[in-house]
Amino acid sequence: MLKFEKYQGAGNDFIIVNEKDLIEKGIPDYNQFASEVCCRHFGIGADGLLILKYVANMPFMFYYNSDGSQAPMCGNGIRCFSFYLKNNNVEQEDTFTVKTLSGDLKIETKTENETFFAKVNMGEPVFDVKKLINIEKERFMREKIIIDEKEIEISYIFMGTDHSVIFVNDFSDYNIDDLGSKIENYTEIFPKKVNVNFVKVHDRSNIEVITWERGAGRTLACGTGATASAVLARIYGYVEDRINVTVPGGKLVIDYAGYGSEAYMTGTSEKIAEGQYIFKR
Repeated sequence: MLKFEKYQGAGNDFIIVNEKDLIEKGIPDYNQFASEVCCRHFGIGADGLLILKYVANMPFMFYYNSDGSQAPMCGNGIRCFSFYLKNNNVEQEDTFTVKTLSGDLKIETKTENETFFAKVNMGEPVFDVKKLINIEKERFMREKIIIDEKEIEISYIFMGTDHSVIFVNDFSDYNIDDLGSKIENYTEIFPKKVNVNFVKVHDRSNIEVITWERGAGRTLACGTGATASAVLARIYGYVEDRINVTVPGGKLVIDYAGYGSEAYMTGTSEKIAEGQYIFKR
């Protein structure tokens, strides 16, 4: 039996476990464990697995997609992880730092009307991506690719993890699942595969995002994807510094002032369940 807790942020749901429990139960392969426990038919079911590790006596969030692949960061996941840390008295203060493979992230938390909020310093977006993907130029912004004989305008930045962004006039013009899957696996340009965000700008303060996540498929929300989408909307002059981002599972607020600035994501998290997972070797 393995203790777990389950949380959701804007509909993006995660199973959270402590690595010491994995070690105690002799579970060495976290990739396989993630795919098993996240399975919605034979496991607990979730978009991803978060593992609490400790590095230099600080909490470290390891993130695995539902297919077992590892990613450096997850925006909705880190809000859920922050709530988990507070609920388990790992962190007593309202402001603290969480380590991730993308770097150390500062978290500001508060509870209003029994709702938990976390504001995450997501860091500076990375625009010069020549070393990350297969391109000749330093940046990959408003470039054209051909999918099924159709030209698609697409941009790519690194926002804690790999994100491509497509601005649309109407979501119904695209088969999001089909196109998302094909761009995710467009390894000719994106050798590590890529998250795909479809973005509709409503006005200077509001955008809407549907994300096809690498390793998870279409999800109700993606925090790093919402941030990447808001960042590019700001860079392209579509929106102001504070952007309300509507995703299928809820809403996030992204603050981003432009080149040279750090991006901040604010949103809620909710604890859904806790229990004991029967791990079968």
